[in-house]
Amino acid sequence: MRRLRGALVLAACAVVVVVLAGVAIADPFHLRHIRWFTASAVLLAVLLITGVFALLTRGAMRVVVLTLGGVAALGWVGVVLLATQVTVENRTVSEVEDGGRRLAVVEATPPAARPVYAVVVRSGSGAFEQEAVVYQGVEAGPPPSDVRFVDADTVEVHTGPCVYRSEVEAVTLDVDPVYRTLRPDTC
Repeated sequence: MRRLRGALVLAACAVVVVVLAGVAIADPFHLRHIRWFTASAVLLAVLLITGVFALLTRGAMRVVVLTLGGVAALGWVGVVLLATQVTVENRTVSEVEDGGRRLAVVEATPPAARPVYAVVVRSGSGAFEQEAVVYQGVEAGPPPSDVRFVDADTVEVHTGPCVYRSEVEAVTLDVDPVYRTLRPDTC
């Protein structure tokens, strides 16, 4: 009976972690470092589910369960480390600040033969820093010449002859619309 209670507690914790992983995947708050929350939640879920099955089994079967759980956990860590090596960080070219939020022009790194620029709005700092794309340029497109906060909820991006204006929700940093140009010579 005691094992069953322990298994139920671990199973309930695993359900909570799976729900948190789902929220992390949905990313309603546009967290800049969300991949670490998601990776941690999945690893914790694997470990908790392994613990549930290890509590419910005995003898050689427990060793098999723990081995499979350990292999799954190490495999997940390997996938996360490999994905970290593939991830591209952008270089901040310029930044405009207004009331705790920042509007940054970023360039893809490593730089291509013809750089690609984007404009993102950022808020906060540390593990819970938020970031959302406002404008995404194309290769050989002109860099944004001016970015600014028009008011508390509106940002503006000037790129060549084009002017893009977006609304930014203060809490979630949801941007509407997000501009993604298709060709460098059109708006």
